[in-house]
Amino acid sequence: MTKMFLNNANDPMAFLRGNDLRQLLMYIQSYILEYRDILKLPSNVTFGLELEYENLRQFDTNDFIDDYLDNWYSGSDGTVHSGGEVRSPILYDNPRTWRELQMICNFLRKNGAETKDAAGGHIHVGCNVLGSDMEAWWDFFRLYLAYEHVLCRFFYGDKLNQRRNLAEYAPPVADLMLQVVNYLESHSKPEFESLTEAYLSGKYHAINFENIDFGRLDRVADEGNTFEFRTPNATVNEVVEQNNVNVCTKLLVAAKRKDIAEDFLDYKIEHEFLPYRGHEYRYNEVCLKDALEFVDLVFDSNIDKIYFLKQYLKDFEDNYALTELTKAKVFYKV
Repeated sequence: MTKMFLNNANDPMAFLRGNDLRQLLMYIQSYILEYRDILKLPSNVTFGLELEYENLRQFDTNDFIDDYLDNWYSGSDGTVHSGGEVRSPILYDNPRTWRELQMICNFLRKNGAETKDAAGGHIHVGCNVLGSDMEAWWDFFRLYLAYEHVLCRFFYGDKLNQRRNLAEYAPPVADLMLQVVNYLESHSKPEFESLTEAYLSGKYHAINFENIDFGRLDRVADEGNTFEFRTPNATVNEVVEQNNVNVCTKLLVAAKRKDIAEDFLDYKIEHEFLPYRGHEYRYNEVCLKDALEFVDLVFDSNIDKIYFLKQYLKDFEDNYALTELTKAKVFYKV
């Protein structure tokens, strides 16, 4: 069992049972995430980061950015107190990107920056990953809405629960995406632009569609033409931030691949989907079956699956009755 996770195999995990499943869970429990040199993203994938932080003077961060990272930006953010926000330029999956992220996280961490209240870590991914391929858009919508509850717990990152203002600035969006999918199933012509305007207008959703330029979907690295994933809690940990990027980007890459089990997703949505309101617990508890399904659908290597499952399960801790943002036990090495 252990050996299979040391290579780039793509072993199915959703069908593991009995002793095989127990071995997998034991392996994950002992696994420590490390920073990676590269994520093996397609060369056309672009992304950008917004790193909010608290309890560090913004002017100190300004000086660091000005001295060491000319293309990054440091400024204020109205949702955090006594802190600010660092924004990246358009980034690619290369060693320079990951060195720069590590430099920023090291600076924030060593200077006492915190992310224990209301700070978010938004991630933008270039729309060109899906481009004008409307079938890929449809697959992305179905894949996301079927597993939003799993993604939310994962995006809590190095915390056990959601930040204080997530429901205000990045509420779950699967219920609205379901309306889009239901509309598409009854109409032959995909109309994602008008549908996102009708059902998903405004930036304050778990995914913000306001930045998308539907007239230039295939253009690479066009600043502002992005999906914005707003759910992630902020972190000053480069391992967690890199893992968040890996999931946001490869979720879209998987939708573009055209090898997602569409019949399975259709069944999942029709028979197992539960609306957020009234079922909020699913966004906090461990849903192991769904998490194993998700990694098989999205990732094509065991290492990506293990990295997702470790951050999702954390130390198998629950978050019931927590009233403040609470750190998880350390599951990474920095």
